[in-house]
Order: sequence, then C-alpha cells, then structure tokens
Amino acid sequence: MKTTGAFVGIVLVLAAFATLVIGCEGPQGPAGDPLAVNFEGFAPGIQCAKCHNPDIDTTYYLWARRYQWERSLHAYGGDLERNGPTCAGCHTTEGFIERWKGGWQTQVVGPKDNPSPPGCFACHSPHSRGDFTRRDVTPVTITSFIETVPDGVFDYGNGNICARCHQTRTSSPMSPKPDPTKTAVTDTIRITSSRWYPHDGVQGQMLMGTGGFEFAGYTYQGNSNHTTNATITQEGCAECHMASQSYPPDLGTGRGGGHTMKIRYSSDESETDTLFLLTGCNQSGCHGTNGFTKTTLLAAEKAVEDSLSLLRSTLVSRGWLTSSGNVNASTSSPLRIAPAARAGALYNYFFVLHDDSKGMHNTKYAQDMVNSSLWVLRQP
Repeated sequence: MKTTGAFVGIVLVLAAFATLVIGCEGPQGPAGDPLAVNFEGFAPGIQCAKCHNPDIDTTYYLWARRYQWERSLHAYGGDLERNGPTCAGCHTTEGFIERWKGGWQTQVVGPKDNPSPPGCFACHSPHSRGDFTRRDVTPVTITSFIETVPDGVFDYGNGNICARCHQTRTSSPMSPKPDPTKTAVTDTIRITSSRWYPHDGVQGQMLMGTGGFEFAGYTYQGNSNHTTNATITQEGCAECHMASQSYPPDLGTGRGGGHTMKIRYSSDESETDTLFLLTGCNQSGCHGTNGFTKTTLLAAEKAVEDSLSLLRSTLVSRGWLTSSGNVNASTSSPLRIAPAARAGALYNYFFVLHDDSKGMHNTKYAQDMVNSSLWVLRQP
C-alpha cells in the first residue's frame, strides 16, 4: 500500500506540473506587485509553455535567445556594480524599467539592491504584453553637450530603445561645455576634471552623424550610408548587430549576432579566432551580396584607428592628455586651452574612442571628427 500511495502521489505531482507548464493559463498578476515573478503583471490568457518549453517554442526560441544573451556584453560586460542612482538606469534591468515607468524623464533612479544586468525584461515585457515587442520605440531626444549645437533626435525605429542608453552623457557633469564660436586667442577654456569627455556609449549620435565637435573653416565629407539607409532607419541597431549568421534569418549558431549582439565573435569557447558577422552588411540595399568582406572591414577600421592614434599622441605631446590617456586636468591643476574652440579636438578624441566601433557605425563622420581635430591642432 505504501508503494501504491507513493506512486499515486508522484502521478498527482506530475499531473499538477503538467497543468501548470503545459496547460499554462498564467495567473493574472497585479501590476506592480513586487512578489510576482513579473512585477508588471500578466496578459490575459497567457500560456507559459509557448515560451518556456523548448519542444513547442517555435515562435520565440526563448532558450536559444537566452543562450545568446549569456554571451553578450549586456550579460557580462555592463558594469553591473554601477547600480547607484545616476548609473542604475542603464547598467541594471531594474533601473532601466524604473526610467521607462517614469516616462524617461530622468536618468536618476533609486539604488538597486541585488540588481540584474540589462537582460530580457529591460527591452521587453513579455508577461504583461504576451509577446516580445519592445517596450518603447518612440524617438529619443539626446542632449547636446556642445554650446550652440541643439539637442539631437534619434529616430531609428526599433533601434530607438537602444539609444535610451547608447547616447552621450557626462560624468562630471561637463563644464564648461566646448564652444565652436570661441576662436579668438583671448578665449580660454578652463577644464578642471579628468573626466571632461563624452561618457562611453555615444553610438546613437555617431550613427546619426551628430554630437561631435565641428570646427569652423573645415570641409566635412558627411555621413556613411548607415545614417540614411532605409532599412537601418526602420530597424536600427538590430539590423546589423542582431542579424543571423546566415540568411534568411533565424539560422544562427548563438556565437555572433542574435541576442549576443556581436559583430566580432569566436567560433568556439576557446576564443582563439576572430570571425565577423557580415550578414547585415551584405543584404540587398546595403553592400549587396558579398560586397563587404572581413578584409574590407579591417581596412576601414585600421584607417580610423591609425588617425585616432595620431590624434592621441598629438594631445599627449601638448599636455592635454596624460600618457595613460586621461584628460590632464583637476581642480588643483586646471587645463587651460586657448583659443577655447580647440578643446573640441580633445572632445572629439573621446567621442570617437567611446563609440567603440572603430568607426564602423559611421566611418565618414568618425574620420571627419578625427581629421578635423588634427587639422585645427596644426593651425598656428
């Protein structure tokens, strides 16, 4: 009898589990309940097993996406420990959601205890929506940190949610701002912070072709195709960074593209080789079939890196940068630059450096920012 009773108990447990996971009519959770699995509530009629069961998840491939995300910089390279009021809004999922709930009106959020890195629920709210649409795709106003230059509006469709964090912001804050009109020899800027630069993550402005410091008298060549490409203006960052490793979509291996968001990746865990995701590049309307190769990419990167290296050495020789690459300034030992507009060369160095794409987001614009800075520093 004991054996029979135990067997019946096991059957009942399995039946209950099957009802929960496979039958799967999810509970209607109250929005904002901090004890709910998803504190934003549950959509009516949501069925858990459509996503949480790899045997039948042929719509979202949730387990595959999670595997990819675990290899992304969002998962392990996002400086999660920066979970204080001014940083948690981008460096943690919880802070990002708090900003979204507040209508993106402020970057300052409450400090987060035991935060999680930017993950699924930062960009999506699948339980409350019942799908994986992005939380918000409205255009993003990006503050300008250059005098006389208006704020920019990033409007790249599904990529707009990326620009909520991947935009210029300052740590100091930046004061005084660089000013293109201060060209007289009597105009002096006094910099008192070693962090007088655009914060890491200026990808939004780089793609748009704005946010860099432009010097009067220099002829700029404009932007790369990425800035106005019809597909990119609709899909944004995902068109390249989340492309599959083979075309048509959804034929990836989880190493590059997808939710790894990596253009540069390795074929295995050893990371002894470097591969490049060029699927997004070689579509119709972009570079065309096999129009963009690893050789082409590396050559374009090298051109920008070489120019940026020359700009760095020039700034070091002038004493504006330390040998380790920091702004050579502090409250006790300010950096004074005259004419003040030439400080734009220092600003542009960090603008291109902190884009982290080696110019690939907008090669023409990146090269313009570096070359114009070298040009102005050669002036008498």
